[in-house]
Amino acid sequence: MTNRQSISAHPDRRPYGSRVGIILGEGDAFGFEGDSSLLVSRDIIVTLRPQKQLYGDYEVQKLDALVEGFSTAGEAENAGLKFAASILWVSISMGSPLRLQYHTPLPCAVYDRTQSRRVFASFDALVSRTSGAAGVVKVLDELFSSDISIDRNTLLSMELFASARLESTERAKFINLVSSLEPMAEQQLLGVEVANHTDNMLTALENNTLIPDALKPSLSGRIRDLNRESVSQAIARLIQTRLPDDLGALENVREAYSIRSKLLHEGTIEADLRQKGREIEAVIRRLFAAIIGLQPRAT
Repeated sequence: MTNRQSISAHPDRRPYGSRVGIILGEGDAFGFEGDSSLLVSRDIIVTLRPQKQLYGDYEVQKLDALVEGFSTAGEAENAGLKFAASILWVSISMGSPLRLQYHTPLPCAVYDRTQSRRVFASFDALVSRTSGAAGVVKVLDELFSSDISIDRNTLLSMELFASARLESTERAKFINLVSSLEPMAEQQLLGVEVANHTDNMLTALENNTLIPDALKPSLSGRIRDLNRESVSQAIARLIQTRLPDDLGALENVREAYSIRSKLLHEGTIEADLRQKGREIEAVIRRLFAAIIGLQPRAT
């Protein structure tokens, strides 16, 4: 009996699993039909269960991914997060937008297979229908079965990016694409001299009797923010560090942020948002590839 067969036949031995809900964009480029066992390199069971679901006023293709075969809940949670990152990488790499569906703090839900009421099919009975989705499984497994670690800020960025193209308007698509950069941009402290200066400013603010006390907490917070580089500075540093040879990347990002700012504050812009969206999307895709260390599939 193989390990996968043992996991299926004896849920009490490795009772924990993790569920990831996935909503696909129009066209369902993934090509799974019916329950499918994904033969990933890891010695666990990964099952995809497609179903139709109403999303607002229209029907969408949904996939429930079940990642099973873990001794502890912590192992199952880590595997669920890795699978979520891997399916997002498929979306980013192949240019097929998707949205993760969850109502918990993390994009996966851990469960105990011995306590679940759902009916389990045996591993042998599941039909692996991946002939039309071999490319999806290959790209997914490159990350899922690797030792590559995806931190939670990068995971959030990937999630924002992957779902941006599912927005109904070009403005919303563009804003979400550009915003996907921000979780990855860690703002660094600007040093002791700046900290000393802001301390003096805070002391002066506290001693100022002409400024209403009701305003002081807000002003104090803004002064403390001066100790760190701005988000735009952090993003520029991220681009320069991760894409040092991509001479046009930083210029594209700065232009995209300028357009986003006008959209948010003025509500309109004369730029071709569809074209600008494609340009910033290409930059961010290259950035993810550099961070993850894998090459995206040509789209």
